[in-house]
Amino acid sequence: MVEYAYQWFTPYKKEQPTIVCLHGFTGTSNTFQTLKFSEAYNYLGIDLIGHGKTSVFVHPDHYQMTNVIRELQALLQHLAITSYYVLGYSMGGRVALAWGLTDENVKGIILENASPGLATLPERTTRIDKDNRLAQRLLTEPLGDFIDFWQALPLFDSQKQLSPKIQAKIRQERMSQQPYGLAMSLFMMGTGQQPSYWNQLETTIPLLYITGEWDHKFQEIARKMHIKQSAMHIHTVPNAGHCVHVEQPDMFLQLVENWLKEQLG
Repeated sequence: MVEYAYQWFTPYKKEQPTIVCLHGFTGTSNTFQTLKFSEAYNYLGIDLIGHGKTSVFVHPDHYQMTNVIRELQALLQHLAITSYYVLGYSMGGRVALAWGLTDENVKGIILENASPGLATLPERTTRIDKDNRLAQRLLTEPLGDFIDFWQALPLFDSQKQLSPKIQAKIRQERMSQQPYGLAMSLFMMGTGQQPSYWNQLETTIPLLYITGEWDHKFQEIARKMHIKQSAMHIHTVPNAGHCVHVEQPDMFLQLVENWLKEQLG
């Protein structure tokens, strides 16, 4: 049994829409704490399996995407929430998309630099090999060495422009993780392991995609997704890279809440 840790960022009111917020790899729900959320919505942050205060040392099968989604659905049922939007950053965005495409209770999906998976078997095989090597590093090297490597990836270059205080907070969040939880996340629900959702994008569920102007890889993914789903709203945020909600929090939240207003009429 996986015990999912969660926190409310705004006071819960039954009559208001609920937005579930999912963090990225090596993160926790605390990554969203600094956003100045409107109390017109119920914002719920959840620590994904293997991260933060959620269960880590459980059977690897619990880390499979389909099982993760089933257990997240069970959490929302436990909280007596039957209608919700799902917002996800990076890995959390992959979970959000998979969740939204398989759960009729999800009324809309907000993706922040996230992928629908890899379309071809060779791509998936290559990525599985890469993720498995990273997972092995987590199980054999000091966590600090892996985090140094991870933070130095070009994907996160723009975060070097953040204040030393914010950079230290991000590192502290990453260093608080258990290597086993991170490794299992890569082994069992990495981008190569998850199903490809490219052919399911022609859906009627509302989609918002937020990317940063310096994250060219995910801008291209968003463009290709838009070909499949022309109703998807795409916004590119200036002066931001992969982690828009940290690099440009006010603009990020404005885009999210403007879109929610449109959806809710």
